[in-house]
Parts: sequence; structure tokens; C-alpha cells
Amino acid sequence: MFEYFTGLRYLLNRARVSLSIISVISIFGVMLGVMALVSVVSVAGGFEDEFRDKVLGVNSHILVMTYKQDDFREYRDVQKTLENFSPEIIETAPFIFHEMMIAIGSKISGILIKGVEPETMMGVSDLAKYIQVPDDDARRQILEDLHFDRQRDGDVPPVIIGRVLAEKLKANIGDEVRVISPRRGIVGEHRYGPSQLEPTQKRFRIIALYDSGFYDYDNRLLICDYKALQDFFNLDDVVTGVEVRVKDINKTGILRDNVTPVLNDRPGIQRFKVIDWQDLNRNLFTSLHMQKITLSIIMLFIVIVASFNIVGTLIMMVLDKQRDISIMKSMGASDGMIMRMFIFQGMFIGGIGTVLGLVGSVVVCELIQAYDFDLDATVYLIHTLPVKLEASVFATVGLGALFISFLATLYPSWWATQLSPVEGLRYE
Repeated sequence: MFEYFTGLRYLLNRARVSLSIISVISIFGVMLGVMALVSVVSVAGGFEDEFRDKVLGVNSHILVMTYKQDDFREYRDVQKTLENFSPEIIETAPFIFHEMMIAIGSKISGILIKGVEPETMMGVSDLAKYIQVPDDDARRQILEDLHFDRQRDGDVPPVIIGRVLAEKLKANIGDEVRVISPRRGIVGEHRYGPSQLEPTQKRFRIIALYDSGFYDYDNRLLICDYKALQDFFNLDDVVTGVEVRVKDINKTGILRDNVTPVLNDRPGIQRFKVIDWQDLNRNLFTSLHMQKITLSIIMLFIVIVASFNIVGTLIMMVLDKQRDISIMKSMGASDGMIMRMFIFQGMFIGGIGTVLGLVGSVVVCELIQAYDFDLDATVYLIHTLPVKLEASVFATVGLGALFISFLATLYPSWWATQLSPVEGLRYE
């Protein structure tokens, strides 16, 4: 224990003000490096989780579609197969998805329109939770009103649109909008009626607005009953695909691989393609993950640079304590004791800096969460700066900073052991 008490005494020695100031600067440098690294990783992790939650809030976890468009007739059989396949599957529902245009008055915008099954909408996605209504009873009523009866000619189908799109079009609840399709004159195997009856536009009535907080959806996506789109395109009972919600989103890849051969049970025929949420958004999440790694590496260099302060501090300490080191060695102190003494000093500086940096990063992250820093949704797609505090990040950064501090102590500590007692006492 002698070497630890001696090392601490050297660090706290008020007689050497310059060394004390340098030690404080070294602690401050490590603190800033750790605080910057943890804060940046937490913000990058928050972006990753926020995008994932928003994407999965609007979309389901797995999609089953056919390779041939507008040819999915046996979707009810596929739903039964999926629901009986694994207890991991919570809910399935058919959907129709198309790219169109919307117009109200002279204002026009490109949109994506999604036809859903209103009674299962709450089961397959969280989109219903974003509908701007005061309570769950009102939300259930909106979904009930979303139903469309194809047998009642002349009905204007109900539709739910995003808050951002409504503001852009200056549309309100109760307004009628024109949805315009570029698919004029297309009559396929499963359509009814002659081509001249193919509608090019149809009026929809806005019954509610939703606000998912994800600009790309709130600005483009419309929700209606899938039967209304079947009627719009003169389709019989055909859908784009079946969406599936599962219990554990981390198991969708395994479930996708297992269910694909079951659905394609005829040899040599690949009729169905199964896509999970990671496949559907691979580019987005890959770029976010790479951004997180890149920022982490850049911020790590701040900690490494701060560790050079520890090297400089210990070298100056060795130069200043040559006489003391010589006396201790002449009295029988081993090289190991001398080395541990200076390693302890370096680790003390790195440890205090690391702890202060971790505490500081918590304060920074809490401030970011408390003040809701606004972002330009047209650029970042979300409205506020997200933060994710993870114990694993704090532990990893803390241990990493301590390890770097330890490495920084090795050379100065080894150099101290090379001092000869004779050289240190020559001029005494």
C-alpha cells in the first residue's frame, strides 16, 4: 500500500502548484472526452431507435406479397397459414398499396395510399394510436367509420390523412379530396368492367388526421379501407399483400426464413416473397448504424488525445521526483513498486476524469430530453433531437476510457523504474 499512498500524496502536493494544475487539466481533458463520446453515442442511438419506432409504428413487422402485382387472390388462405404457423405471430391483415396524386382545389401533391382492413388495423400496426382523437373510444369510432361498402354505389369513401399533408393542402376534417390514379386503361386478369370505365380519379372524404411524428409518412401517406381501393381500381377480391405483426421484432429474420418455404410449398415455384422490416428499410438502418460507428470512432480520438495529457503529467512527475525515486530505490523499493506508484497516479487522473465525464454526459442527455431541441423535419424527418441512455454504453465507454488511461501510464511508469539511484543522488 506504500506506493499508493505515496502516489496520491504526490498528486495532492500543494507545494508543486504547477503539477497540481497540470493534473487538473488532465482530469478535465478526460472528462470532456468521455462526456462527448457518451453524449454523441446516446444521440446516435436515439436516432436509430426513433427511426425504428416510427417505421414500425406505421408499418407491420413482416410483409407477404406475390412476385406478380395485383395477383394476390388467396390472401385469406395465406393469413390462416401464417396464424397457425407460429405463436410468435400476433395478427395478420390484407393491404393494398399504391402511389397516386391528391388534389383539393388548385393544390396537388404526390401521395402513397394504403388500403387497410379497419377491424385489424390496431392489431397489425401502431398507426391507429397516432389518430388525433381525445380517447380510445373516439379512435375505435374512427376505425368503424373507415369501413367502405362496395355495394353502395355513390358513397364517398372515408380516408385518414397525415397532419402535415392536411396543413400543406389546407384541408380539414369533413373536406372532400380528389385522389388521382395514373393507372388509366389498365385492365388485368382480375379486374371487372371495360377499360373505358377504369376510373382516373375518385373523391374521398377526410374523417380524421394522424400525427406519427415521422415527416415522411405524415406528409405523404393516406389510409383508407382496402375495399375502397379495390373499387377504385375495378379490382375484384385482390390485394397487394398481407402484413404481419409479431411479438419479438428481433426474430423476424428467423420467422421470415422459416415461413417462406411453407408458403411456397410447390416445388420449383416461388410465388410468395416474404420481407421483414429490416429488409424493407435496410438502407436507412444501415446508414444510421454506420453513422453511429463513425461518430463513436471520431469521439474516441478525443479520449485518446486526452490520455496524452496523462502521459505528459506523469513524465513531469517523474522528472520532478527523481530524487525521491532514487531514495526509495536505495532503501529497497522494487521496480514494481515504483511502477505501480505512477500507474496509480495515472489511473487516479483517468478514473476521476471518467467518472466526471459519465456524470456530465447524463446531465447533457437529460438537458437534451428536457428542452426538446427542435429539428427541421423536412431534413431529419423527425421533430426533436432524440436521446437514448443505455447502461451498456456508459459501461463500455467508462471501461474503455480507463483502459486507455492505463495504457497511457505504462511508458512513464516504466521510465521511472529505469532511473539509477546514483544518478538521482549525484548532485545532492
